[in-house]
Amino acid sequence: MKIIFNDATEISVQAVKTFGDYLNILTVGNTPEQLRVLFEDVGRTAKMTVQERGQTVGVYEGYTAFYRTEIYTGKIYGVTMYRPERTPEVQEEVQKAAIAVAQIQAQSLTDDQAITVKAIYPEYDPNGVQYPKDFKATYSDELYKCLQAHTSQEDWNPENSPSLWAKVLAGQEGTGIGEWEQPDSTNPYMTGDRVKHNGKTWESLVDNNVWEPGAQGTEALWKVVEE
Repeated sequence: MKIIFNDATEISVQAVKTFGDYLNILTVGNTPEQLRVLFEDVGRTAKMTVQERGQTVGVYEGYTAFYRTEIYTGKIYGVTMYRPERTPEVQEEVQKAAIAVAQIQAQSLTDDQAITVKAIYPEYDPNGVQYPKDFKATYSDELYKCLQAHTSQEDWNPENSPSLWAKVLAGQEGTGIGEWEQPDSTNPYMTGDRVKHNGKTWESLVDNNVWEPGAQGTEALWKVVEE
């Protein structure tokens, strides 16, 4: 079996296979240094024709990005080739860009939408980041919303800065029925918000509700509802 390169030069090989985005070539009789010289030539690898017993068994075009050589037992050497737009480094950059775009778009989601996809939001960064009002970020695996624009610092994290950040709680603003959590004055339950607490489902009857459902004296603040 041999590879005929785009410039008509040839090399004997044992196998040529594609694996997802890359091409793997096994060969003997050439050192890794010689293989690097051969396969780093973009003009040569623009088209590689594989022949066995005079018959063409494969044609590979565009695999011009030399990635690495590998050494196997029996002095067999492998060459990994990628299409330039599909190398791991390029794919990593594409993924980073996609995440960045998703995080930008996620800032426009409502609270009820955001809490269902909180993993897409960036983690809080204490190192002098300028956070605008209503910006959403995660901290300790919880989703928070910025209450006022500020520049972050280490001791102003969302968990310890209720004047700057409010935790987005399930059950608020149509986010579905979540377990009741003690809110702060900055993120109280509003009229119509529903939560579960002590085995029952409760609906807030008032705005700015920070009281525990079912506690004594809260009859005018919460009511039990059937799901």
